[in-house]
Amino acid sequence: MSTKYDETKVEYAGFIIRWVAFTIDNAILAFITIMLLFPFPTFEDGTLVGIHRTLITLLLIFLTITFWVKYDGATPGKKLMNIKIVNEDDFETIDFKTGAKRYLGYIFSSIIFLIGFLMVAFKSKKQGLHDIFSKTAVVYTDSLVELQNRGDGK
Repeated sequence: MSTKYDETKVEYAGFIIRWVAFTIDNAILAFITIMLLFPFPTFEDGTLVGIHRTLITLLLIFLTITFWVKYDGATPGKKLMNIKIVNEDDFETIDFKTGAKRYLGYIFSSIIFLIGFLMVAFKSKKQGLHDIFSKTAVVYTDSLVELQNRGDGK
């Protein structure tokens, strides 16, 4: 049985706070990428370079989605900003399939001058195109207040 949250108390995370979390996450991912590339400073074969970069990219995508799913809907940057990704209908933590769909949505959000990301600043639930595509929202963790069971069946 899923937890029910008081939708009137939910506060959606806006563009700036999400951008700060995104920047923190990218700094961490850049560090990880450098550490993964360091042991292999040069490749003489261009094909090996491409394969290595592709494997690192796939690993980082998997790592990001895993953080969303296993760490209560938040990457390290989101945790620091006290925000998390949830399903838009029940505010529960997303599953891996939804996380993969959301990450795929980043591609759509990036097309045409990042307009899909900028939508966050103008939508009432502060959703980007990737959120709408995956039926997710980013909310302040502290704003998720459980409804109290009144014992009267309501």
